[in-house]
Amino acid sequence: MRGWQRGASWAAALIGASGLAATVVWACADSSCSPVWRLDAPDYACDGRAMLTPGNDTRINLLLLMRSLAPVSEAGVAYAKPDWDDDQLGHVFFSWKGLRQTLWPSAPEPEPATPDAAAECAAPKGAQDAFAAAMLAEKVAPFYRDQLIAERAKLGCPDAAPPGVYADDLAGSYAMYMGAADDFYRGNYAAARSSFAKLASSPSPWVRETAAYMKIRIALRAAVAGAIDQYGDFAGLEKVDKAQAAAAGAAIDAYLKAWPQGRYAASAQGLKRRVLWLTGQDAALAQSYEAMLRATPGSGEAAADLAEEIDNALLQREEGVKAVVGGGKAPLLMTIADLKAMRPTDPAKPMPLAAETLAAQAPAFAGQDDLYGLLGATRAYYAGEAPRTILTRLPDAARAPGYTPLAFSRQVLRGMALAKAHDANEAGFWQELMGGAKGLWQGQLAQLGLALRWQRDGRIDQALASASPIKDSTLRQLMLQTMAAPATLRANAADRSRPDEERNVARFTLLYKGLTRGAYADFTRDLALVPADPKADLGAFYGSGLSTPPAQRFTQGKWAEGLPCPSLAQTTATLARNPADQPARLCLGEFYRLNGFDGFSLYAPFEKVDQLGRGTDQFPGTMLSRDAIYAAIIADKRAAADLRAYALYRAVMCYSPSGYNGCSGPAADYAASQAQQVPKAQRKAWYDELKALYPNSRWAKALRYYW
Repeated sequence: MRGWQRGASWAAALIGASGLAATVVWACADSSCSPVWRLDAPDYACDGRAMLTPGNDTRINLLLLMRSLAPVSEAGVAYAKPDWDDDQLGHVFFSWKGLRQTLWPSAPEPEPATPDAAAECAAPKGAQDAFAAAMLAEKVAPFYRDQLIAERAKLGCPDAAPPGVYADDLAGSYAMYMGAADDFYRGNYAAARSSFAKLASSPSPWVRETAAYMKIRIALRAAVAGAIDQYGDFAGLEKVDKAQAAAAGAAIDAYLKAWPQGRYAASAQGLKRRVLWLTGQDAALAQSYEAMLRATPGSGEAAADLAEEIDNALLQREEGVKAVVGGGKAPLLMTIADLKAMRPTDPAKPMPLAAETLAAQAPAFAGQDDLYGLLGATRAYYAGEAPRTILTRLPDAARAPGYTPLAFSRQVLRGMALAKAHDANEAGFWQELMGGAKGLWQGQLAQLGLALRWQRDGRIDQALASASPIKDSTLRQLMLQTMAAPATLRANAADRSRPDEERNVARFTLLYKGLTRGAYADFTRDLALVPADPKADLGAFYGSGLSTPPAQRFTQGKWAEGLPCPSLAQTTATLARNPADQPARLCLGEFYRLNGFDGFSLYAPFEKVDQLGRGTDQFPGTMLSRDAIYAAIIADKRAAADLRAYALYRAVMCYSPSGYNGCSGPAADYAASQAQQVPKAQRKAWYDELKALYPNSRWAKALRYYW
């Protein structure tokens, strides 16, 4: 992961702690993550892969590594419903949040209760229950116990009275504990420290132990008190009071010596790592984390928590990474650090991690050939080495019945090297790999590899055939939008074995491309594919949350407002007989305008890289934009006066109110967009011509500016 803000928030929490949804994006959709549909991930990206790779969020790599150390069953695990910020990833890629939500779904948030000022300031119920249970176990007199419980419930509230004075020594020690705790939470650390020290001789075993534990927390709070900025964020380790942090470490040792199996022993052991972090003991911290990586089962949510802690406390800091790599005794952490180090920092130097650096680490990876081999092959791949040398490092295991994340990573990288070598067996390799790629997101990644190969071979029809091994709907929808031929789109629209949303994408794409590329006769016939029941919100044309593209817009949309246009089906039937029919062309422009097609396009890869969707579009014809319709009629001096007047009016209105052409359709890049603009002088000429030649037309009277 990169970005300080998350680290700052984590630090503040650490210091304060006591212990087309699922489809392919439409071009006008807004999302925080737009994946690049390829297997390689050289630099950090939001679209995580089910393999250890440089571009993954570091936390993802950490968790995948932990889930590789011991077999983890994913039987019965269902993909989490995507949030708005990663709903374009389908089941091919995933975010860190999506990974956690899938493996460990969080319980629904309870409905908020009626606000209660007393409840809001009260201590957590668990703490109150522990307090009450301790007094019950130690046989505090019921009268005193009831009073103390009532006082404990109000502890921390602005109007809470100080704990009472108790004649009974046992009850009095509980009251003194509450007073010390109140000082602690209010930041009166000196007073709290003094009171907790006095409680070392309390007649209550619970109070004695808890007071000793609270000495740790006081020292930690005092250590970071000057390192929290005005916004509550952690300002940096350099602002930590190292003496207080060291005092916390001494308090931990004292507590564990006195209560090695105490009720707070696990927490105290965890706080040791916080002391190491605060005091800059990164080498020791790395060793602690290395041991925890090996001991923490990847099947439990504690593994995800550990991944977040390691990333924040160690791997986001340059000093932490140096301690990991320089120590040479933490191969698991070194793996993650090395993958991160492979991310390019300079376009002229695409591989920052030198081969010599990795070679020098070999002793640390003794006995872990698969892991070290993956690192070497990954570095070689992204450094641009010959693919055959990469293949020799990664033996073919595509027929295995199943894969850990590490084993799967090795095979996917082998497939990527086969692709780079243009190996004739690549497609067969991906199909064999699918048989054992049963883990979450694994099969879909193998399908992406096959889809990319068939795209390069021009076999899109085979990729989208009903019997194709490429079953992932997200991948199929992407190919349907970008490269499918008309016959393929019709076949997929009619294929009842495919999901409804996929068939709708095929149907919508067929109609959209047929209409905009001049296949008017086909379009008129293909309208019969549109179901009568909309099953879509025709008012919600844009957005990635559309599981059902609104193909019904072509049958139920608006087609007449300023002009007396017939239905779209009648207009296209006329254009099928005579594509130059000017009234019909203007009515086609009206349909574009009234239904939001001016700024719309199907998905198109936005980066100039080898990715799915960048193959040859097998749908013939070129797109006819609305401004081109007007320009052709304006250029025809023999056109009917009312038609030409309207064309002049609309040509100028294309630039209302921004002065930017809103009728030109999508552009591939900025240069193409600029080429679609006409200068203001031309717009003025249209304006003047409309006013001069057709002064009595409603369009001349309505037009007031030329922008």
